[in-house]
Amino acid sequence: MNEKLQSWLAPLTGLPVALIYGVLARLAFSAPDESGALSAMTCGFLFLVPIAMGALTVYFAPPNLQLSGRYAFFMPWVACIVTVLVIAAIGLEEVVCIVMALPLFLLLSSLGGWLMHLRKRKNYVSNLMHGSLLGLLLVAPYLVTPLETRLPVGDTIYHVQNQVEIAADVDTVWRNIIEVPLIQPEEQHFSIFHPLGLPKPLAATLSHEGVGGVRHASFENGLLFIEEITAWRDHDSLSFTIQRDAQRQLPAPLNQIGGRYFNVLDGTYRIEPLADGRVRLHLESTHRLSTRFDFYGGLWTRWVMWDLQDYILQIIKVRCEK
Repeated sequence: MNEKLQSWLAPLTGLPVALIYGVLARLAFSAPDESGALSAMTCGFLFLVPIAMGALTVYFAPPNLQLSGRYAFFMPWVACIVTVLVIAAIGLEEVVCIVMALPLFLLLSSLGGWLMHLRKRKNYVSNLMHGSLLGLLLVAPYLVTPLETRLPVGDTIYHVQNQVEIAADVDTVWRNIIEVPLIQPEEQHFSIFHPLGLPKPLAATLSHEGVGGVRHASFENGLLFIEEITAWRDHDSLSFTIQRDAQRQLPAPLNQIGGRYFNVLDGTYRIEPLADGRVRLHLESTHRLSTRFDFYGGLWTRWVMWDLQDYILQIIKVRCEK
């Protein structure tokens, strides 16, 4: 029985070490922004910590498993998943942020595991792959990040467009976009991001028609966007700037909207009449992302905005077609 238990536990030998390293790294990289030397919103944390975790997982595994390419690639995933579950459970990170970072963590942890796997392969230049390599990987996040935070961060602007065809006339559609009466619970539908903590839209009011009018778009959890009309073509299009109401105290990660890393800038509704009497309604928006990993973060922010806009359009479609 003991031999069977040992055989079962052998693949998990490096997991506790990687878990401890990962949790301690998240605690160390706890500066709310880059004003501190260490912040989780850095490439040093997001890219180098999972590599170190993967390396630890394989380095402390039994020698026969270190020689397995499959083990070296996939076992670090277990270490990463367990680590992020612990981090979420103790409240060090929001679930939506963990989900967004997890694919990157898994891939890079495999890289770390593979480096340790190569160290054990025969006829490889093993002097380059001794414990000194592991030590370098472990301290790399702490060496790179303070240097990284000294570099400037640029802004990346993204445009997201959605459209939906509606079996209704232009007047009906127009009335349903300039203002959105309270969305009832039975009108809400599933979005993959709502279980992760992103709020559902609730309503939108308009102070007065025309340029200079102000829409108040409210969401769950107290999120409110103040939208000033910048272009108004009656029964045709509506454009507006977007600002989060900064007076409201919001939970993380909603409090990051309008902050250093992310902001929604503007939006436009446009009605396109179709020959068969239906309408194609377009909704587009612009948002800003300001990190050193926009190439990755932008994939998620564009998906989130696309999903939100599609969600709103589907509610408008159902209401107009009643």
